Amino acid sequence: MKLVVGLGNPGKEYARSRHNIGFMVVEELALRQGVELKKMFWFPARQAKCSIGENEARLLEPTTYMNRSGKAVWGAMKKWRAVAADTVVIYDDVDLEFGDIRVRGKGSGGSHNGMKSVLEWVQTKAFPRVRVGIGPRPIGADMIEFVLGDFAEEESLGLEKVVGRAADAVESIFSIGTERTMNTFNQSKTG
Repeated sequence: MKLVVGLGNPGKEYARSRHNIGFMVVEELALRQGVELKKMFWFPARQAKCSIGENEARLLEPTTYMNRSGKAVWGAMKKWRAVAADTVVIYDDVDLEFGDIRVRGKGSGGSHNGMKSVLEWVQTKAFPRVRVGIGPRPIGADMIEFVLGDFAEEESLGLEKVVGRAADAVESIFSIGTERTMNTFNQSKTG
């Protein structure tokens, strides 16, 4: 079983915020698969069952706030017996330029509180992740206000393409593996 997790915050007020780009990518994958995310009763998340390529997969959006995402990820991994190597986490990265995508097979959570929570609950750093650039944060801008704010007008124009490319990266991980996907996607948006 493959597990695809998008990180974000629940609630309509955050739906189009920079911090919710992980949710946007999972929703794009659900749209491509023709499935609908539904609320879970076993743990705090919305999920949908689908196939990505030859793989049976679950799409997951934790319904906790970002800094408590790990509980839902851990619960999903236990329920569906998904191992870390088959779990892909998608999240925003303020240190990457808007639209840049970085795929990694393992690593720390950096300054991202959602990833820190996932790492704490899952107890391993060895799972693929897709980081989606939402930066740079303007000099002097408050970090929380920036990530919880909506995309700027010029960013909104390219958002659909960025979300689509991140969804392509997830599909690529399952079809050709993390290493080869890194070679394809770990370039700047202009590269």
